[in-house]
Amino acid sequence: MGRKRKPKAKTYELRIESLSHEGRGVAHLEDKVIFVSGALPGETVIADRTYTRAKFEEADTREVLKAANNRITPKCEVFGICGGCSFQHLSSSDQIMAKSKWLSDAFKQQAKIEPDSWLEPLHSDSWGYRRKARLGVRYVAKKDKVLIGFREKKSSFITDMNRCEVLYPSIGEHLEELSSCIDNLSIKKHIPQIEVAIGEHETVLILRHLQPLSARDEQILIDCALELNITWYTQIGGLDTVKPLGASSALTYSLPEHNIEMEFIPTDFTQVNFNINERMINLAIEMLELSDKDEVIDLFCGIGNFTLPIARQSKSVVGIEGDTGLVERAKSNANKNNIKNAKFYKANLFDEVSGFEWFRGKTYNKALIDPARSGAIEIVDLLPKLGVSRVVYVSCNPATLARDTARLIELGYKLESAGVIDMFPQTSHVESIALFSI
Repeated sequence: MGRKRKPKAKTYELRIESLSHEGRGVAHLEDKVIFVSGALPGETVIADRTYTRAKFEEADTREVLKAANNRITPKCEVFGICGGCSFQHLSSSDQIMAKSKWLSDAFKQQAKIEPDSWLEPLHSDSWGYRRKARLGVRYVAKKDKVLIGFREKKSSFITDMNRCEVLYPSIGEHLEELSSCIDNLSIKKHIPQIEVAIGEHETVLILRHLQPLSARDEQILIDCALELNITWYTQIGGLDTVKPLGASSALTYSLPEHNIEMEFIPTDFTQVNFNINERMINLAIEMLELSDKDEVIDLFCGIGNFTLPIARQSKSVVGIEGDTGLVERAKSNANKNNIKNAKFYKANLFDEVSGFEWFRGKTYNKALIDPARSGAIEIVDLLPKLGVSRVVYVSCNPATLARDTARLIELGYKLESAGVIDMFPQTSHVESIALFSI
């Protein structure tokens, strides 16, 4: 396949009619739909075309001729250039309204249904919340400096930024210091990225390097770690090469309402927003209406984020996860929190599971599902076979949630309630939660 060619330059004046599900303004011109980054409904803008196809084009806002009443000034100096955020020109409350509409539209269009009731959106601090991220790193000879940050929109270039308003402050406020640190390394041209993992008490950075570090390089990193109160891990190959540079302590987050402390390693999947995660868990447990008679199954359980709090309020819970390391961490977390009524099993839920111990002849009256963006269309068919009568579905993709909802309805479930969870403020990412019952 050949390289995508840059379209011929074109600038147009557009009246923005609505907001797309990716957070772009939508306009029509000459029988084409135009998706405009940085534009809001009701605005008139001057936009530059960036991409064209037979039925649609994409464009970036150059100038706002008439601003919407709900447009606000972005907090970040590189908003519009950096690809990390897409919504800083819209207030937090308006962002949540937009995401709620997208979820409603998905249900109506794909499942031909709406929930019996809408939940109040879960939201919290809109800034400095993000504890997991992948930052690009590049030495730029023309600037004679190392850039560290998110990539620019629709580009492989690294945004030239000295701080990030959505990253947790232990990193978001120290990008300049990190840049200076990497700039002093002998292999600064061979470092493509830094993975960020931040617990409640510890900040870990995984340095991906394509050439070995010298002894002096390691000392530079150690000095930087002392200055910024962080811990470096290094990675020269695959995930099996990730290791701490010097001493390290466990990454943790707590769920105080359930008397639980979770440990995780830097490469584990964890929610990026601890405050919202805790509130999401509490909401899910409330929706499940747990009692000491309930036997629950948690599908895609990870390190036990939902499983262990569920165990505190149920007869028993079984967590299923496809990643061996996550299963081991879940078991370890259960032991450390003295939870005896939770069991964990490794299984690829998209394969045949009828022979597994946790499935064969077993029944569960309640379930929690928290799949990846691809959803759980194959998994929802398991629920009636397991005897599940009440399901809480946590989703990071309204389209696949709506698709799976249609199948759940075919299987006899009712969509009782649903709502959005603002896990990623300043972005168009929509996290949501839904309750189904028979």
